[in-house]
Amino acid sequence: MVPLPPEFSKSELVSREGAHLPLICRCKEMNSVKYSFVFFILVPYSFGLCFDMSFSICWASNEEILERQSGNLWLNGTSLKSIMTSGKVTSLTVSPVVENKLVLQFGDSILRWTLTVSPRTKTIKITGQQRPLEYPTNTTKGFLQLLSQDEVYACEGGTTYLHQDEGFFLAVGHTLRFPVKLESRSPSMLLVSWRENRSDISTYSLALYHIEMGTYNAFSLDTTPLNHHRFSALEPCSHYVFCVEASDAHTLTCLSTLTDPDIPKDFIVASWNSSSISLAWDCPVNLKYSLFLLTAFYLNGTDHVAEEVELWLTDDSFTFILSDLQPCTRVKFGLQTVCQAGLESRYSQMVLNDGNSLNSNIEILHQTLYGPYNYTLRWEMKNTSIVSAFRVYHEGVLQGSTHFNNYTVRGLLPCHKYQAKVEALCGDRNEIMNARNIMAHTGPRGISELRYRSNDSTAVWTPSIMQPSMAYIYELSHKSGPIIQSSRVSKTELPLPDLEEGKSYILDVWEECEGQWESEPSHLYLEGANSTFEIHVRAADSAMDQDLQLNFDNMGLTLVVPWSLPEDIRDQSSESQAKLVPIFKEELKELLKDFHQPAHIDLDFFELANEPDKTEILLQFYDASKSKENVPLPVNDVMDYLNSLNNPNISIKKGVVYWEGLAMCASSKQPLCPLNSLCINTLGSHLCVCKLGYYDVGAITDPNAASQPVCKERGLFSQCLDKVMTGGIAKAYLTSHFKGEVEVKLNDDQCTVNETEILYYFRTSPKSSECGTEKQVNKSHIILKNSLRISLSKEKTITRRDLKVVWECIYPRHYVPNTQVITDMEWLSSVSLVEFNSSLQLGLAMTLYKNESYAHSYREAIGLGFEDTLFFQVALQTNGSFASDVLLQVDSCWATESTNPLDPVQALILEDGCSIDNTFHWLSVNGQAQRSRFSVQMFTMPKGLPIYFHCLTNICAHDEDCTKNCSIQPRSKRSVNQTDRRGKEGAVVSAGPLIVYMRVKLAQPSSWPEHTTMIFIVAASISFLGITVVSLSAIKAVMIYYERLRLE
Repeated sequence: MVPLPPEFSKSELVSREGAHLPLICRCKEMNSVKYSFVFFILVPYSFGLCFDMSFSICWASNEEILERQSGNLWLNGTSLKSIMTSGKVTSLTVSPVVENKLVLQFGDSILRWTLTVSPRTKTIKITGQQRPLEYPTNTTKGFLQLLSQDEVYACEGGTTYLHQDEGFFLAVGHTLRFPVKLESRSPSMLLVSWRENRSDISTYSLALYHIEMGTYNAFSLDTTPLNHHRFSALEPCSHYVFCVEASDAHTLTCLSTLTDPDIPKDFIVASWNSSSISLAWDCPVNLKYSLFLLTAFYLNGTDHVAEEVELWLTDDSFTFILSDLQPCTRVKFGLQTVCQAGLESRYSQMVLNDGNSLNSNIEILHQTLYGPYNYTLRWEMKNTSIVSAFRVYHEGVLQGSTHFNNYTVRGLLPCHKYQAKVEALCGDRNEIMNARNIMAHTGPRGISELRYRSNDSTAVWTPSIMQPSMAYIYELSHKSGPIIQSSRVSKTELPLPDLEEGKSYILDVWEECEGQWESEPSHLYLEGANSTFEIHVRAADSAMDQDLQLNFDNMGLTLVVPWSLPEDIRDQSSESQAKLVPIFKEELKELLKDFHQPAHIDLDFFELANEPDKTEILLQFYDASKSKENVPLPVNDVMDYLNSLNNPNISIKKGVVYWEGLAMCASSKQPLCPLNSLCINTLGSHLCVCKLGYYDVGAITDPNAASQPVCKERGLFSQCLDKVMTGGIAKAYLTSHFKGEVEVKLNDDQCTVNETEILYYFRTSPKSSECGTEKQVNKSHIILKNSLRISLSKEKTITRRDLKVVWECIYPRHYVPNTQVITDMEWLSSVSLVEFNSSLQLGLAMTLYKNESYAHSYREAIGLGFEDTLFFQVALQTNGSFASDVLLQVDSCWATESTNPLDPVQALILEDGCSIDNTFHWLSVNGQAQRSRFSVQMFTMPKGLPIYFHCLTNICAHDEDCTKNCSIQPRSKRSVNQTDRRGKEGAVVSAGPLIVYMRVKLAQPSSWPEHTTMIFIVAASISFLGITVVSLSAIKAVMIYYERLRLE
């Protein structure tokens, strides 16, 4: 259709304030008598919001006129013939602002108009070669008089009639009462509603159209009694037309709209430097977009957005370089796909990228050390090359600057909280790139003048400060023996009655403030009932404390090492310190091997040094030749010997020995220790120990491995192997849990429980039940269960803290190790070639998708549960041929437990185009397009093997009826022997395999009268995936692994 060239100058017709003004025509004298004009309709009053008004084109025709006149109507190059309904006044919304091209073919005439709607000025600009009319003809009035008062005529305001003929009219206009509303949308969904004007309307007929080959084709047809409907499984960034028609109505109202686009994929920073950032991404999954919107968020030092810059990207390179960045600039990015249709622009969700901001962020700001007068902060940063310095603030006051990632604030009060801040600076002008705040604190100073009053058997001491939040913790123990008494008091004196005369005691007392920060303890040694002497680890400032400190120095030697120890290690009762002390002793013993006297070494304590990232270790040296008593070695002799070694790692200053060797844990670029363990420096080496609450189970799980620990929380572990099942739990955890010694029994106590110094554990065979192993079997798996029952030893008369630990190993029946059933299983998605009309080969493919958006398909063998829904698509592949009039019909679908579609055992889902299964749902109209989509809920089959799906399809010509009328009630039986498949010509496509997972469900709570805590360890060993899944949960009921299979 070639546009007719205009032959005359343009004319104007203006309507103002409801008064009709005469036409003002300015025409050139030419041989033709046609008119070219510009026609305006000005709305003379305010309508509130700009888009309260809906502009539409409207038309109506009788039953024969369009066919007789070969009538057709195009809007912006797309035919509306499929929407045109005889006897109905039909309306379709048009996009504002942009030019809408309207073409009418009526008989031998081809008429063209250009419509431009301006919502701001409430005008429609009409350009064309046929002069429109302001008033309807009698035929047009006849159409409009059919409408009831409840029906909305979408062109009721400012109506302009573009063409009127016998039995047909075409108009343009607006309304403030447009009855259809788009409620919400997404890339794959539209939710529309419409106004209910009559209460007696029983049903609404719905249609959703999309553009195919230059015309609107029906995508979905439906009826509903409701006043809203949700369309799903739509294509993102695609144009759709929704039409609704009430029963017995004379109007068909249509809304033109657009789905949201998909997000862009793989949005990354490809490279960056101090002056530029290179970004890259990929287009959305369905490849539809108009352009991309990139937003650059420029950040200030507190990570707030200081400036936003929007960049509209129209090229197809999928890359962008933000260049000429100023030094110290921090920027994040957001990327959106934009889909445009006329004035309407739709934006995808924003995909964020941190840009270069993370590289200049202060991370993991935390307090590492504290003392009574100071605290130490430490932080991390990915890229310190762009940082000129760090500034540290205390209570808003600048304390100083540093180039390191730690800082100590000094001169503070004990037991106080303080607000601290660290700023990262950049450039010559010290611009703030990032800042972080933290609440820091100091600790207590420690008590002084700890002494014992023998006349009333009371220990007394002097506190460092007096404040309500201060408390005092004490421990009383026999010398070289266990703790016999411990508690917390608020007063500065402690009665100690019932001390036995002639026995030696040690009293440790330390301060605690805010219920969490503790000082180092002060020790009081009690020798008998009437004699005492004091040793204060943290000396106070009094003369008495100075004397005691001198006495302390005469008895021991302080070693300072250049690293800090984790809090776990400083705890004298911790397993970590118990491992560390012997290693230190052996290393010190090696240093003293040539000393003139054999030396026995004791490490009394570890404490934080006054210098940051350093630790003080108090050493005691005794004459090893006198085994029956501890005779101290002269400290000066030991220091003289160490000085004579000329060891580069040792220096002595003011009576303190400093180790200058390398801290291996901090110097290594790669982690030296495995997961859930701590790296502890020693003198020239390092040690890996489990974190607090974790225990080393490597001696049981992997005895041939290297010396690295295998740390498990609570010592809980399990192994489900071919020939043995193993599980265990830490002794120390059980002892602390029960506050005493315990008894452990395996299952029904037929077999004894193994134990080491650290663990209780068991080993059983999965092929026998000699130790009371419980076995459960279902169609797909074998569950083997072992349990340990732990209780207090029989020395305790009353117990209420029984613990039961249950291990479950789950072995798939059909996929046990050494079988070849599924070792090389690959995803099957067959493609069939069909010869159509002896001249065209078309391809058919069946694909399984992850959800109703049909955006992501499965490409490998997968496992799904009964609650999962399968989304299939059977599609015609035209191989680039022009086959728009060819339709696809899915005739039958069934499932087998093999790749063979003719397997004798089949689960029938669809027959003759009608569902057999009550969970089957069509997601598109079968037989009206070149693809069909449907869903069905997951199920299992008799053998419990992987399931393959097959569909028989037919190819229909445009003049064939390819739809099915399913009036017979569907059968509900899931699995049948379906061997009487029709011998109709068609093609079979297949997809699979799918594996049924029977998910875990919790049983009803137990009504056991005893108070028993159940800890379940479930391990699933799946050989063909090569993984072992272990989960741990604490519950008070029996966990039932498999759910009941559905009845066939």
